[in-house]
Amino acid sequence: MTMLDFLVDIRSDDRDTAHLRFAFDLARRFGAHLTGMQVIALDASVIALPEPLLVLEDEETFAHERHGWWAGACRSRGIDGTWEVRRGVYRRVLIRRASLCDLLIGRLPAVGSGISAGTGLLARVLMSRVSPMVLVPDDAAPSAMRRILIAWNGSAVSARAIRAALPFLARARNITILAGERDGRARRDDADALLRAWLLRHALVCDWIDMDPKASPAAAIAECAEACRADAVVMGAWGRSRLREMALGGATRHMLAHGRVPIFLSA
Repeated sequence: MTMLDFLVDIRSDDRDTAHLRFAFDLARRFGAHLTGMQVIALDASVIALPEPLLVLEDEETFAHERHGWWAGACRSRGIDGTWEVRRGVYRRVLIRRASLCDLLIGRLPAVGSGISAGTGLLARVLMSRVSPMVLVPDDAAPSAMRRILIAWNGSAVSARAIRAALPFLARARNITILAGERDGRARRDDADALLRAWLLRHALVCDWIDMDPKASPAAAIAECAEACRADAVVMGAWGRSRLREMALGGATRHMLAHGRVPIFLSA
């Protein structure tokens, strides 16, 4: 069996965060290789300092010294892991590195705090379609992606997310599909039939719920996730124009700002 390759984005002060616990649990469950990566970011705030190169050198030295912590954490959990430190523009480094992984795992801010600068970077990485991503809220309960809610609207981006999540769906104990409209437009006549046939071919049994057409998609996803006790949500990201959704909002932006369970996203 081919080994899955997970990459977790780690900041300098990350030690026992929800997204790290999630990454360790998921890697152990799937027998995946887990790479922890800390980026030494070349951003404007650092360059503006009096001696930016010295600051970057100190940060990079400290990051390399964390190798022992990471190796011990992986070893104690029986996980095959690697520690990486990379310097560069944060978004570019993540895009390049995530192109060679099966899943990128990152942090979401606490509920109600809005989209932080770091999550904004991860959201823009997602736009590059290099790999699917799971974003884990800081206050999320432990999750092994055993009870999964799928947000389905018949779009190509929604279908890609479901296909990308297949390894996790195949191991789930319960799958619920919340089927709604796309930007107020009904799904294509054959969209549901095609999805049902695909699920059947992959031996995936799902509960199907039709969303109230008058409901807000983001609110409906959140309510359904709570009602069915989902410990992860699978959804397509940026169903509208990316710039339009970033500026005006939408289901993706709402879930990034207010998600309470890990969110599996694919663009």
